Amino acid sequence: MFYRYTAYKLDEGIHKGKLEANSLVDARDQVFRLGYKLIDIDVLRQLPSKEDIFPTFFRVKTGDLAQFARHLAAVLASGGNLVRALEMLHQEARNPILKRTVAAIRRTLDQGGSLSDGLKEHPLVFNQLFVSVVEVGEFTGGLAPALDQMAEILEKEAEARRKAIKTLLYPVAIIMLSLITMAILMLVAMPPLLAVFERMGAKAPLMTRMIVGVFTQIQDKGLFIATGGVAFFITVSLLRKNLKVKFWMDARQLKMPIVGGLTVAGELAAFSRSVAMLLEAGVSISNALKLGISGTKNLVMKKAFLDAEESMLTGHGLTPALKLHPVLPTLFVELVMIGEESNSLPRTMRDAAKTYSQIQEQRLDNLLAMLEPISTLIVGGVVGLIAFSMFMPIYSGLQSFE
Repeated sequence: MFYRYTAYKLDEGIHKGKLEANSLVDARDQVFRLGYKLIDIDVLRQLPSKEDIFPTFFRVKTGDLAQFARHLAAVLASGGNLVRALEMLHQEARNPILKRTVAAIRRTLDQGGSLSDGLKEHPLVFNQLFVSVVEVGEFTGGLAPALDQMAEILEKEAEARRKAIKTLLYPVAIIMLSLITMAILMLVAMPPLLAVFERMGAKAPLMTRMIVGVFTQIQDKGLFIATGGVAFFITVSLLRKNLKVKFWMDARQLKMPIVGGLTVAGELAAFSRSVAMLLEAGVSISNALKLGISGTKNLVMKKAFLDAEESMLTGHGLTPALKLHPVLPTLFVELVMIGEESNSLPRTMRDAAKTYSQIQEQRLDNLLAMLEPISTLIVGGVVGLIAFSMFMPIYSGLQSFE
């Protein structure tokens, strides 16, 4: 938040300026540290920035957070100062949100706060898991290893997301280019050709007329179709904010043939990795479960973990509640049971994270192997449709000459 202030010095007189601070008290302290006597200070009213209006498009990416944690851990492990490390990261940051956040954390440290105190002030950038890992590192004196572990988690999440996007990008791009090519031919090249043959008395085939008619309707009512698409997207987004609707949609997602398996593997890998890291860092199992559950996005999976947490808190262990949820694979339940029985839950959760990360990668590879021939068939169908639509009128026209 920005503040506008009026202050003075005996040797300079009245001075007006603006500054960024976390609160009014912080702003006053900054003015006093500059050597001025404060006359007036108020919040600077300004239009919201594009980052505030469209937070989805300007959010801090997982990869940026992983780099932040990794670089901070490297400086601290080599004996560097935390404040100087934040200064370096502030200079290197390219994301404007992260740059502004690092500057705010630095101000918190200047006021005597800790790194975790600074992170807590920015929940949209640093989630509760990140803050808790840093708090544990500060408490145990192992902040650098804790940040390294957090960076590892974030890097694995970013890598899984990159691989998913890479898997889908090629076939989707090929299909979209094929459809765009077909649309250009149908809207630009085909109408004049049809007009010529109509003047010659030749009638275009029904299939050609239907395809041209469809694309003409799309062109004429493009604004209406685009508006309807945007309205549908907004409606679905608003409905997903309702927990009952989101739970129903998440349940349908888990039952989808390919997407369901990917979702389960991804959620189990992330949950197991977070819980294993927290348990190895010395966090109690109740807090580790709570933080691991907070990162679960699918509500059906989240309910299964919440039921297991409640079962553990009542003294019945995790396994009985996990067995009641068929969405959870038998392997995962068995690993948790082995961990509870042998008192080696951190190790078994680490094994589960590794196993389901590999399963997720294998299913992404299988999805790519399946999408490639499908995209080839679609492109072949589009090319065949174009050829049929272009050559049939020509053939009809040649027949009319006879």
